[in-house]
Amino acid sequence: MNVRIYQINMKRDANNVAFMNYESLPKFQGSSEIDSSLYDKVFEGEVNCFTLEKLYEIFNLKHPAGYKGRSMSVSDVVEIIDGNTGKSYFHFCDSIGFRWIDFAPEKTQVSDRFLSLAEQEKISVLLVPVGKSPIVKEIPNTYEAMKELVGGGGLDEYMPFEDDAAIVCNRDGKQEKLPMNRAVYQPPKRTEMSYSDLKSLFREAENKGQHLSAHIVFTADTFKKPYSEFERTYEVSSDNKAFQSRMGGYSIYGASLDGVDPCLRMEGLMADEMGGKDGWKIEKCYLLDNTREVADIIHGDFFIARSNVANEKYSSLSSEQLLKYKRLFRYPERFHETAHGIEIEPFKPDRADKER
Repeated sequence: MNVRIYQINMKRDANNVAFMNYESLPKFQGSSEIDSSLYDKVFEGEVNCFTLEKLYEIFNLKHPAGYKGRSMSVSDVVEIIDGNTGKSYFHFCDSIGFRWIDFAPEKTQVSDRFLSLAEQEKISVLLVPVGKSPIVKEIPNTYEAMKELVGGGGLDEYMPFEDDAAIVCNRDGKQEKLPMNRAVYQPPKRTEMSYSDLKSLFREAENKGQHLSAHIVFTADTFKKPYSEFERTYEVSSDNKAFQSRMGGYSIYGASLDGVDPCLRMEGLMADEMGGKDGWKIEKCYLLDNTREVADIIHGDFFIARSNVANEKYSSLSSEQLLKYKRLFRYPERFHETAHGIEIEPFKPDRADKER
């Protein structure tokens, strides 16, 4: 419901009609006509309710964050704006219920305690719903908006990542037995090495029937546009024909960490492979430890935001962080309780073999 709320300014209330019900107005001011010039606008915005009674409850018991006006009381005026026509309807808060009235908002003033929800600071976060892919959401930077995003209750914060991103979730998710959503894993250990050494380890692992993964970072001057190291990094698995013996072909597929190239055939692009002297030049390689140690399991919907520990507030994720955590949490997980604990089954999308 899109509303504006007006309250009598006590300094302009010569007849002392503030907090008086509608029937008492003639006794104090000689007329039942509402004097709009006595009123200040204290609030405007979209409120999550459908009745005036619910609105009254909200502005008495659950004030929107940042609201500094008085709790709603007798003599306040509520303007409801029809979303289809844009027409306004005015209601006087009476001793019992509300009364439809004529009102002239152009005669009112704006209170120094005025709050516009449209002007509230908003931040971009990554919402990770149970059983679904992550989505970017813009929300007011308020405790109430964050609580609503995770299904109510108090908030808990985890910072298991190497940067300043934080997981924000429902503090009581486990106790309330909300469905398990995603596991949070310890960051994989990375060992830097040359591409030649990496290829040797890849081939050795494949001969033993094992699969390894690595990050290959290409130099900044490889590309015509400026890219960050994150955007220049591709994840490659040993499970490629180039690293397997007695294969009928030679191919290397990789995925950029920023998600732009989800399945790129790379051997023809790389200077260290078939790309020649003008091919993509490797800056460094990291072998990844494939063991995934679970740090925690998040119950219920959660979101990821940038956390400023010094200021104790959240802010928008950078575009690089949005891409990074979209990729990290892109697939839902299934959880099974067994006699040995919780077993995690990763979601594996169907896709073509891509000659691997």
